[in-house]
Amino acid sequence: FNLDEQTELSWFSLMVRISSDLIIKGTTLRRKKDEDDDALMKRITHVNLSSKKIVAIENLECCPNLQCLYLYENRIQRIQNINFAVHLTHLYLQENNISTMENLTTLTNLRKLFLGGNSITFVTGLSRCTLLQELHVQAQNLPSGESLRFDPESLQALSDSLQVLNAQKNNIIEVSPLRLLRFVEKLDLSMNSIDSFDEIGALFRRDGCANLSALETKGNPIDKQHRFRDYVIMMAPTIAALNGRDITHTERQFVMNREAV
Repeated sequence: FNLDEQTELSWFSLMVRISSDLIIKGTTLRRKKDEDDDALMKRITHVNLSSKKIVAIENLECCPNLQCLYLYENRIQRIQNINFAVHLTHLYLQENNISTMENLTTLTNLRKLFLGGNSITFVTGLSRCTLLQELHVQAQNLPSGESLRFDPESLQALSDSLQVLNAQKNNIIEVSPLRLLRFVEKLDLSMNSIDSFDEIGALFRRDGCANLSALETKGNPIDKQHRFRDYVIMMAPTIAALNGRDITHTERQFVMNREAV
């Protein structure tokens, strides 16, 4: 064998496929007396297939009642073969090799989606996920100079449901599109490239982010600017904590009184 053939053989030897055996090992559900594999898998609601070197999502149709699927820390490149999972509420796909958010339209009961540490450049495909409460897309492996972008249609679909958004470490400059998330309560934008007061202020105009209680902006250029904390306090009356530090009633009153002078 030449070096290329040896490398290919080595890759194939490391590939792990999802099988009935692997699924059954990944659940804590106990087998009933005389229950065969098919009957057991039809009852499975939670399955943990994390850190298995899995390369593709497949062969899960045998678990029609799946609610929680753990597939983090694998080698998955595509979100696929989950159209059957209409009962799925929690999907963990962080730390894989996914570049596109696709095939999510049938997951209408999804509540939490974890996609951090992949290679996604555009947050999209969530127009039917109108019950989603948490979205984690932090630390994408982006091409040099690129920022993580958000599809307005997906943001609009999540406007009444999303409560937590983690988008840290994504070279984001413009955050004003996130104002569509009217009910978001926790927003993590730390370690990005935000340098504009107006971009932060836009989050709170026209009823945008009207329920935000915790904002993280550490590691952004704007965080070092004079009176940034005061600006947030003035613009966002609902925020109770900025960068992990509580905004007390006394502090808010002091800032409001000083600005009124």
